[in-house]
Amino acid sequence: MRWQAVILLFMISCTRSSPTTAHAALTLSTSTVPDANGPGTVVDQRGHAVTFTGRAQRIVSLSPALTETLFAVGCGDRIVLRDGWSDYPPEARALPAVQGFSPSAEAILSVRPDLVLTNFPPPALAAALDAAHVPWLAFAPKHLAEVTQTLRSVGMACGRRQNGEALAESFDNRIKVIETHLQGTTSPTVFYEMDSGIGGQPYTIGQATFGHEVLTRAGGLNIFATEPREWFQVSPEAVLTADPDVVLLGDADVQDQPQSLETVRHRPTMALLRAVRGGQVFGLHTDLVARPGPRLALGVEEIARLLHPTALLDLAIFAPL
Repeated sequence: MRWQAVILLFMISCTRSSPTTAHAALTLSTSTVPDANGPGTVVDQRGHAVTFTGRAQRIVSLSPALTETLFAVGCGDRIVLRDGWSDYPPEARALPAVQGFSPSAEAILSVRPDLVLTNFPPPALAAALDAAHVPWLAFAPKHLAEVTQTLRSVGMACGRRQNGEALAESFDNRIKVIETHLQGTTSPTVFYEMDSGIGGQPYTIGQATFGHEVLTRAGGLNIFATEPREWFQVSPEAVLTADPDVVLLGDADVQDQPQSLETVRHRPTMALLRAVRGGQVFGLHTDLVARPGPRLALGVEEIARLLHPTALLDLAIFAPL
């Protein structure tokens, strides 16, 4: 079903840490910086450490955001297997693929990887990789600062430290430029719909996701900012009570039942929203806002231009990182 696919994509991007690693997920660190030729250790968001003695040559990427990052730092030519959702850049689509949410350890090991990158390895997969002495790292950023550090760490892990540093700096700078242009503006209230859901109850995001921070950095106020959960269903009545200035549709470009101003107008309660009545309902490019990779800066820009159309008029549209 469509709603399941969208939720799975967000789960892959916003994975909960296990209770034993919750604190480790708040920081992402590196020790001895690896370069193309020297040894080094990278510690992922789960506190799992990998020491490299050389450059990884056969990489498996089990996350669309990590696949994009590998290409962005110059290691895309070393990917030998990807998850089925990794479709950017276009060259990634030509790579062999494995099921992304519950990948087969046998399929992964058959390509003889020397590094596996994932959002979260299922326990059985982690055990199989450890038993086969295959290094793996897990990155599932929940904050933009963690996205930045992931860009650095992926560059380090594949022997492109300088490229990773440059990518991270560019990512941060783009968002800072947007924030500078938004100074002095009034932040509209926003309902972000990640999926129209089932039973007339759409899915949205709370404060525990990078999506909430994207909205904030783009100059918006999430109407469910006080909700500690990551993503959850809400009733149309709850949305109507908040009556946001703007509705952003994260399901506008899905293949099955894409949403738009017109479709929202046909939902009885949602049609009463002043944002709907005033035409302030906008579709988003899902990949730009739902993947915690280098293009997330473009997602911040896209939302900022929708929420503050005049504030960024003198800012050239960013090209992809």
